[in-house]
Amino acid sequence: MASLHLSPVCATLGMLLIGSGAAAGQSVPSGSPLSRASHEEVARVSQTRIEEIAHALQNEPRLKGLSEQQLIDRVEFVLGNTLFILLHEMGHVHFSEMKLPVLGREEDEADTFAAITMLKVGTSFSERVLANASQGWFFSERRNQQTRAKPLYYDGHDLSPQRAYQIVCLMVGSDPAKFKILADDAKMPESRQQSCKQDYAKASRSWEMVLTPYRRAADQPETKINVIYGDAEGSFEVFARSFRAFRMLETVAERSASIYAWPAPFTMEMLSCDGPNASWDDETRTLKVCYQLPFDFAQLYQAYVPAAPPLALANQKQKRRRK
Repeated sequence: MASLHLSPVCATLGMLLIGSGAAAGQSVPSGSPLSRASHEEVARVSQTRIEEIAHALQNEPRLKGLSEQQLIDRVEFVLGNTLFILLHEMGHVHFSEMKLPVLGREEDEADTFAAITMLKVGTSFSERVLANASQGWFFSERRNQQTRAKPLYYDGHDLSPQRAYQIVCLMVGSDPAKFKILADDAKMPESRQQSCKQDYAKASRSWEMVLTPYRRAADQPETKINVIYGDAEGSFEVFARSFRAFRMLETVAERSASIYAWPAPFTMEMLSCDGPNASWDDETRTLKVCYQLPFDFAQLYQAYVPAAPPLALANQKQKRRRK
């Protein structure tokens, strides 16, 4: 694989996740001219960097024969799904480290944390992360049906289509006009789209309420969040090199250390595992993401992506090209 020289991506992704022009723990008002201009610029630059990643992957043997746009779409899908899972696990870290109350199933709330985080960012990039994440769960359900995998009703997680619809619900609940096409494409009834407004309002208010006491003051030192990228071989090596170059873990770690006053240091690690997984370990105080996870997302995309982009992504991509 060609070497990836993508240092500008790091700052770009950081701006996308953290926001710009605000002190630690604060955000620019969403309606302000500064917020609109900076977010639009960040979204434009992010797309350029994603295209650079896709270009760097053109010589990867398994990806030869794909057009530039197909590579870009694949990179966005894998990146978006992996980032969503990483933020899901960060939800678990918040529950564990801050001793937050869990009034329901923790796995559901971790999904909600990831979705709310991206919706608060409010860029076209963060919106595509969520659209791709919901599509990933729909693809996962299609694979389960084709392989006749039995649904695990006793599992701590919701079933794949439920997780997909929860993301769509929070999206359309946050902005019914902006995300109506996506909800319609997902075949969500109009009545449910309307009730999702209450779901989003309650979820957003609840997370804001429990996290506010843990916001880091400007004069507080940042807690160290260690980052480790393990080695990988074979089919997973390309993912190890790509995420290391993209600095995904560093970006989320820096954002989290900047915004929140954590009680103690912890570690975020990407590594090779026995299968596609991600987890938070209370004993070792380590958040782990397996390279097999983005590999699995890439397989899902290859197996189920339609000729036209999924959900309302086609409409979003068309808008990007006009800019």
